[in-house]
Amino acid sequence: MHSSAPHRRAPSRAWKKLSGYLAVGLLALGLSAVSLPGSASPSAAALSARGPRSAARSPIKHVVILYQENHSFDDVLGQVCQQRRISCHGYTGPVKFADGRRAGNIVEPDIVPRVDHLPRSQFLGLANRWDRIAGCEKKPFVCVTHYRPKDIPNLAALARRYVVSDRSFASDKTASFGAHITLPAGTIDGFVGTNPHPAQHEPAGIGWGCPSHKNALWTAPHSNSQRLVPSCIPDSKGHGPYRASPVRYAPTIMERLEEKGLTWHVYQGHRTDAPTQQIWAVCQYFDWCDQHRFNLHHNSSTTTFINAADRGRLPSLSILLPLEGYSQHNQASMKVGDNYIGRILKATQNGPEWRHTAVFVTYDDCGCFFDHVKPPGRLGVREPMVIISPWAKPGYSDGNTAVVPYSMLAFVEWDFRLASLTRNVSNAYNYRRSFNFHKPHMTPAPIIMSHVSKHELRVIAALPPDDVGT
Repeated sequence: MHSSAPHRRAPSRAWKKLSGYLAVGLLALGLSAVSLPGSASPSAAALSARGPRSAARSPIKHVVILYQENHSFDDVLGQVCQQRRISCHGYTGPVKFADGRRAGNIVEPDIVPRVDHLPRSQFLGLANRWDRIAGCEKKPFVCVTHYRPKDIPNLAALARRYVVSDRSFASDKTASFGAHITLPAGTIDGFVGTNPHPAQHEPAGIGWGCPSHKNALWTAPHSNSQRLVPSCIPDSKGHGPYRASPVRYAPTIMERLEEKGLTWHVYQGHRTDAPTQQIWAVCQYFDWCDQHRFNLHHNSSTTTFINAADRGRLPSLSILLPLEGYSQHNQASMKVGDNYIGRILKATQNGPEWRHTAVFVTYDDCGCFFDHVKPPGRLGVREPMVIISPWAKPGYSDGNTAVVPYSMLAFVEWDFRLASLTRNVSNAYNYRRSFNFHKPHMTPAPIIMSHVSKHELRVIAALPPDDVGT
């Protein structure tokens, strides 16, 4: 059969290459990747949003993740965004709830109010029923509050100097347990996200993970029914849970790094408080890590990290999980946590490896404090996200839709050329557009140590251990 179309000369190799770049650029306009459970392989938009590596080779050799506790974007960065030279999408005005009641959005006290933030409360918030969340039912509706930049001077200064992502949403409506499973694994592995509880007729162990002998709600694939199973991710041979468990092995970002001969470290605890007692000690959630890496890879989140930063010995990936006092969790002190963030960033910015470092400061769940942006799809409440690096675009607002923590894992995978953990991570925007790898911006942000009154320190010290960590 003869075609009636006129003969055209085959395009040159140079033209093909140019067309490819144009196609990627057109796809990228206005598009961003959203990671949704059960999603298929990465779409063209998702791959485009991750950014072409060929644009500039990444100089980042050290990624640092500070994973704080329990705040929404507007709660922490709402007023910072309003006062920023390049504004970000923050709101601190009055709020009208679904039932018609109104909240004035007051300034939040330094001791973070006690507000329920389990999954059921997060669903209430997303339905604009914040005034039905336990702890927020009456005026002044303490879940509709915000911090001023002077209340969190270090995080505010970092947000002004570096990048704010104002469309980073929690991966789901989960409490701390679910949010800490997803941090190293890129999946919640079937768990519902509620926090573990002691098993009946079973001696309680330590923490929340494999040694705890606790149970958590879990759902089988393609099922809506929930049941209690050990709060432990087995190793590849099924070892770890204190009893038979249907939970599947899930690899972690730490294993992916080791496959490439790269290093990692989880900094948590101090000399008088062993991290084995800590419910957020994520290494113990995974039998592979708990049995083979725990003693080697957990240390003081302040002194050991600062010493590593000072001496130029940062690992490829540092994950900093705070103890309760530094966490900014409900009923903890925002100033104490901000001082902690300041100490970590001061050491990082002044260290010899600063030129090759990127730091992500974010929070594990909403707390559950008001945020005015409706999440896309089935994602959770919008989270604060500040990205700090000499290669971060100065004062930039990244409006691409990102998923916490999948987008941070996507950056780690992209930067170190790792095999992907999950489709959640493969499909997530990786913050690539927050960086300009052609020109560094080396001037560090100023760090301020805030005074915390003796009264507040006594209030914090008097809290029962399990009052902060739930």
